[in-house]
Amino acid sequence: MQLGKSRFASLIGLCFCLLLMPQTGSAATIENVKVSVIDSTGRTAKALTERMTSSMQVVAEQLFLEKDTAQIEPVKSDYARLLGEVGERALTGYKVEETVINLGTSSEIVLKLSPWLDVVNDVEVDLKFSGVDQAMSEVLLSKLPELKARIIKTVSGASIDAVDWAGGVLRQKVRQDMESMLPEFRASVDLSQIGKKVVVQVIVYPVGQTVHDVKFELLSETVPNILFMKTKERLHEEADELRGLPVDFVKKHRPELENRLLTSVNEEKVVSLYSLKPTVTITPGTDTFVEIRMEADKYKIWIEGYGDSGRDENNLSGRAHLGKYISDNDELFAEFSVELENMEWEFAPGLAHRHGKTTIAYARRITEHENNYRLEYDVSPKWRFRAEHFSGTNVNEFGARFRIHEFLSVEYVYSNDKPYLRLIGNL
Repeated sequence: MQLGKSRFASLIGLCFCLLLMPQTGSAATIENVKVSVIDSTGRTAKALTERMTSSMQVVAEQLFLEKDTAQIEPVKSDYARLLGEVGERALTGYKVEETVINLGTSSEIVLKLSPWLDVVNDVEVDLKFSGVDQAMSEVLLSKLPELKARIIKTVSGASIDAVDWAGGVLRQKVRQDMESMLPEFRASVDLSQIGKKVVVQVIVYPVGQTVHDVKFELLSETVPNILFMKTKERLHEEADELRGLPVDFVKKHRPELENRLLTSVNEEKVVSLYSLKPTVTITPGTDTFVEIRMEADKYKIWIEGYGDSGRDENNLSGRAHLGKYISDNDELFAEFSVELENMEWEFAPGLAHRHGKTTIAYARRITEHENNYRLEYDVSPKWRFRAEHFSGTNVNEFGARFRIHEFLSVEYVYSNDKPYLRLIGNL
């Protein structure tokens, strides 16, 4: 509601007069004032009436604090009129229908108002996440339950003329929601008005360091990795959905994100077909690392090809390992080896025991009539140390192996006082 210049000047004058009135003896001094603003139609949201209350609270404190009730009582109607006119001036879009003043040491003031003319009766919320994959947007939206409903409730029923300042209240509320529910994000809120309809556009964007790249690896040490070629493509695409997320968000919700990806892994046919037990590990960072392991708990199968550099003979060879677990840590196996230079085959049955990162194995090489003793230690997911002894030829080998990716490794081998480099192809 708008006041004319002359009327507003009169209002200010009256305000000064009331403030400067001399104090007289009285029954009580006003020590605190409580203001309540009520929409008599019941349509204005609580968040907006609370903002109105805060605005009028300042005015009321200026007018009433430290005044004697006896001083105000004779001119209480003037105070009521003044508060009403200030309210209509300050609370754009609303008219004050009644002002009730209850004087006392703790005075109470109630302003009953109603929207001026039309109110908002249609609210559309357009909520988007910036820089985040669409599938991940659904995950983030679940962290903001009922946000859209609260936005609609805040704006609906407000006076059409109050949309501008209602937008300020709404921005504050949304900011508070973000700080409590998604502190790694911020939100910009814009309101546009088309007649009685209000469109609220909310754009949620990440702050701080974000995931720029996702390094993905899917591998197994118990079944051939070639089985996962198509599966790897699909799961890599899903892992890439982490791009754009704040690193702090990934750290905080890491178990949930791992379980989400694990659910997709378990839906792959290859998992049920080969009775695999997959695990997912996410290492957050600007370059986030996602590792999926597909391991079988009943058998162990791998096929490797070797290309040696620095040896005079038998530089190309291969080995297939077929194993069956007879307990959680013990495995019966058979290995088939071939040296491609002279096409010599070797068959070696054996037994392996695993304890933590260490595996001890014994195999009997049938063709060579010798015993093979092997000790392996997994230093990390990519590094492995090996010590091996062949009784028939009395050969000792020591190797340090590094896995480049699931299909290729390299090993530095020291054998019989002579080192060589071995390139290993993993199927």
